[in-house]
Amino acid sequence: MQWQLRATRKGRKRAMWPAGVRIKQKMKKDEVMAEVQEAFSGIRRPAMFIRGTCRCEECLEHEQTMQSLPATDMPLDTLANPGWDPICFASDEAFAYLLPGLVRLVLEHPDGYIRQFLFHLENSDRIAGLDQQQRRSLRNVLDFLTLEHADVLDSNLAVDELNRTREMLELATPPYSEPAARSPQG
Repeated sequence: MQWQLRATRKGRKRAMWPAGVRIKQKMKKDEVMAEVQEAFSGIRRPAMFIRGTCRCEECLEHEQTMQSLPATDMPLDTLANPGWDPICFASDEAFAYLLPGLVRLVLEHPDGYIRQFLFHLENSDRIAGLDQQQRRSLRNVLDFLTLEHADVLDSNLAVDELNRTREMLELATPPYSEPAARSPQG
């Protein structure tokens, strides 16, 4: 993949993203957040947040933590420790339910949460479970971070990870898609 170095704004650091990628430059933070909230508005709160049926002490603690999190306004101090991160244990349904809160967290604290946010998004199974509108809203979040927080991405060594994640969101197959119709010849 060929990368291009582009200026994000006059006087700001420059960011790199794949050649040929068009980034919306006019969205504001509250517009990006509103798009995410709309895309994920139909997701119901799951009865269980952890995946599987494990009932060990660690899983139960993570379940309790995720049950107590407000879905749209999550505290950084609860999720900022990569060594004890309940989101790692979240089921795909719980992850989708919590995504608006995770987006708000990364938009409000990009330097404190960008690496973990990208780590959680860079999961092909989770991405495959999202519909087109949800994936588009997350690409717009990544585009906003690229344009507005290039310095944070650079200082956290997260530019490549962000671009990989953006590409995964771009190329993901929609969930439950119908198989392609075959022509009579083959």
